Amino acid sequence: MKSHLAENIQIAHPRYHLPAEDGLYRPIAFLFVSPRMRDDILDEREMLLSAQPAALHERQQKLFSSYDPTVGAEAFRQLLRLYGYPFSNRR
Repeated sequence: MKSHLAENIQIAHPRYHLPAEDGLYRPIAFLFVSPRMRDDILDEREMLLSAQPAALHERQQKLFSSYDPTVGAEAFRQLLRLYGYPFSNRR
């Protein structure tokens, strides 16, 4: 039986990040982000970081910090509030 512990497992097609030739992932900047989408983006980032070599983590974190999905989630919440739509903040 083959052990898969030493294999590098990567996400085949990330939903919220674009792979670059240097092995890093560029965040897709969304203006409005739902709470569920924000959680998915943050989860995907954790997965991407865990699949990368430790040498790339600092550069990858810098790229991730260029776009904060919580800011987009707050913009979405404010837009809903502006139009009187009830919003429940689960997180």
